[in-house]
Amino acid sequence: MSDSARRQNAFGALRLLFASLVIASHTPEIAEGLDVHEPLRMIFHTITFGQLAVDGFFLISGYLITASFISDPRSYLLKRVLRIYPAFLVCALLCVFVVAPLGGAHLEAMTLRQWLGLAGRIAMLKPPTIHEAFEGMAFQGVLNGSMWTIIYEFRCYLLAAVLGLLGFYRRRWLYLALTVLLLAANFLFQLPIGDTILHLTRPLNGALGEANETVRLTAAFGVGGCLRLYPIAYRGRWAALAAVALVALCFVPWLAGVALCTLGAYVLFWVAFEATWTPLRTINAKDDISYGVYLYAWPICILLVWWWPDLPLVVNGLLTLAGSVTLGFISWHLLEKRCMQLKARLGPSPAERPPAVAAAEAPP
Repeated sequence: MSDSARRQNAFGALRLLFASLVIASHTPEIAEGLDVHEPLRMIFHTITFGQLAVDGFFLISGYLITASFISDPRSYLLKRVLRIYPAFLVCALLCVFVVAPLGGAHLEAMTLRQWLGLAGRIAMLKPPTIHEAFEGMAFQGVLNGSMWTIIYEFRCYLLAAVLGLLGFYRRRWLYLALTVLLLAANFLFQLPIGDTILHLTRPLNGALGEANETVRLTAAFGVGGCLRLYPIAYRGRWAALAAVALVALCFVPWLAGVALCTLGAYVLFWVAFEATWTPLRTINAKDDISYGVYLYAWPICILLVWWWPDLPLVVNGLLTLAGSVTLGFISWHLLEKRCMQLKARLGPSPAERPPAVAAAEAPP
């Protein structure tokens, strides 16, 4: 694959698509408190649009973040902090001081201990929660349910740095072996022993996250990293076969998740690098608003349900999409883009970076 082909990719459009699929997944779940009417759940009874989208985010991140560390390990961590934290903090504060009161919470009644706990959660990149908000709803107290993935993403960033420092990128077979082990570990949670593992690892949830989610998302991140370390050719016929096999395996509960991370990865990167449809190469390519869309969709949707509970799901979803795109645009231009410009001063110039790294400075 040529250098220009790697630079001209569809990662921006794909990230925006994934953020939109999360909205399609969360809208019925927030409104009804269940995922029985979630579009993909109704078809496959195994996965949701939300899971597909999050796995897609982590696959792309694994590829690009690996490239970023290889390009500039010295300023890698500061760049990652600048990319994740500012937009997250602003959104979290808006959730606390705007969304929560609109959802019926009385902030003046909160104790110092509650405020300190809330501040700690936000500092740790965990979703802000105020129990009194949205009283009576299935997601009572949850101000932004989408934010749960951000800490998992950041943990993968830290893991990428550790593996790089340990030489896993020079000894590619070690990285590949670790990724295969993570993929295989997904099957443990489909067995009776899975519940035991979840119980035994619960004390570590605060630091490492829930074991099943950590394994699944880290495996997806690892697959993306492998595809960066082991460049392959993406062929249309193979992508079509992978897509057909993926659809079939999504009906099998114990294979659906791993199929998304493997067969889905091939389809995803074929689209990213080989699909020539112009909108894929232009939409969201320059001004990447997908991170903001992802962050703001949940609070918009839950407020719509809180204030207008009889609003049709399709209308709710469209209004949520429009609102989150608007706020994502504002977040990008007023905050994220400025942080990106600061990041650019920390590392080598674009001309000095490997072909894939220009895209690596985009959102997770």
